Amino acid sequence: MLELLKEYFGEIALLIYILYPLLKRAWNRLNKKGDPAPKPKKAARKTRGAKQARPAPRPPQPVAAVAKRSPEAAFLEAARSELLGLKQEANQLLARAEHDPRLQRLVPALQEDLLGRVAVIERSLSGAPTMSTIVDDRTVLRGLAALLRHLQAMARQRGYGDSSFHADADKMADACYAPLLELARVQGLRLSTSQPITVTGDWDLSIVPRFASTRVAPLRLPVGFENSLWRWPAIAHEVAHDFYYSLEGLETSLHQRTGLPREVQMPASSADVDGAWLRGLFGAWLSEIFADVIGTVSLGPAYVESMRRTFRNPGSPQQTAAIMQDGDLMDEHPPPRLRLFMATRVLHHLGRHEEANDLWERWESDHPGVSLYYLPLGGQWVGLADETLHSIADSAIDVLAQRAWPELEGFRLLNIPGFAYLHGEHAEVQRLMHGLARGETVNGDVRWIMAAAVLAAMAQPSLHDSILEAARRSIVGVGEERRAVSTATRPLPSRTIAEDLVASLRQPGEIQEAIILGAALTPYKRP
Repeated sequence: MLELLKEYFGEIALLIYILYPLLKRAWNRLNKKGDPAPKPKKAARKTRGAKQARPAPRPPQPVAAVAKRSPEAAFLEAARSELLGLKQEANQLLARAEHDPRLQRLVPALQEDLLGRVAVIERSLSGAPTMSTIVDDRTVLRGLAALLRHLQAMARQRGYGDSSFHADADKMADACYAPLLELARVQGLRLSTSQPITVTGDWDLSIVPRFASTRVAPLRLPVGFENSLWRWPAIAHEVAHDFYYSLEGLETSLHQRTGLPREVQMPASSADVDGAWLRGLFGAWLSEIFADVIGTVSLGPAYVESMRRTFRNPGSPQQTAAIMQDGDLMDEHPPPRLRLFMATRVLHHLGRHEEANDLWERWESDHPGVSLYYLPLGGQWVGLADETLHSIADSAIDVLAQRAWPELEGFRLLNIPGFAYLHGEHAEVQRLMHGLARGETVNGDVRWIMAAAVLAAMAQPSLHDSILEAARRSIVGVGEERRAVSTATRPLPSRTIAEDLVASLRQPGEIQEAIILGAALTPYKRP
């Protein structure tokens, strides 16, 4: 009986547990339906009145359609922006240069080479150029931007502090180039560049011919260049490089005329090192040989003395006779010992036999025991007899110094008016040497002033600094003519009979006669 009661009451409890929540939820719904609706407030009744329908959502604001630009249009806009920026900077620099005597040298490059070409590109980009035209124009713009950066650096270096060094170096470059430029003008030779402009920076001494396809050839001088007399003659070497690469057809014609290759491969074994291969080496070296020949012809013994001091290496004499390679090709620079040997041969052609012999003996004395040239081959250095290379060098120098140059309208180097260091020029240099050794300001051609300074310092090394200072003081640098004339107080030395004789040799007829007489009195003989 008790168990039945438990089961009965359990079922009742289960029903209550299930039905109670349902009944409660139904009761709450009935109560909500019976409540009266809340009365609206009076203020609301006044304002709203009858029930209004919900306003329709506002349509979205119209947005202007953005047209997609083509890649050509974006590229063209970028080119025009580059052009505008370049033009503005160039015009600003030109305005400064036109009113500053120190920057006058930059005016032709800015007006014609930079802004002139900018105007051409501006016309090209003003219409509807093709993509290939835009690409070509932007390439030119990048080159012109690099040119502008160089010109800006040149302006900064000339415009602040003691800028006389760059004016002096410019004048030296002009003096070395002047006879060649005059020959090109008279004979109608085509030069792509003709204006070296010096700029100092963290680089080795070098020149950049045909820079951005303009007349400008940045002559890059290392920091501290101005402090050593032995460096100044190298300006003639760099000017010669510019002439070599900028005179139309010279490089190609010279290789064809001499039968020398432009490049020479490293030999695979000693069996490949025969006479033809050794002669071909001078083709790889031709541009450097040309520059050394021009430097020696234009400055005489001073250039060779500068080479001797630059290349000397008494601590490791064999290194001066090492033939270097550049990857799989032979390097374009001959060994220093061979370069000096060839320069002394040029001095013999100039009639400076005593100086040539003395300079070679000094070199050999500084580097004793070197009778071979050394070629890297198979991981080892192979010795080559110097007589073989010297014989080929003699022939090469004979061709360059003695024979007429078809590329120069038949002129020989020694016959270019005002170019070669001959007997009259040597007498002038000797005159200038005495004054510079005494620390005096002298008057003369810039080339002969610097040549005299080098030879004076060579004779009296302890006076190097005072001689350099006197030589720099004697140069009226580019853009400094007005200042130099207004501050010059040192009286000019009286002319001597010897100086009058030298001055008389400046006449063309007398120069030719002196050349013939000098050649007759001092015939060329190999030592």
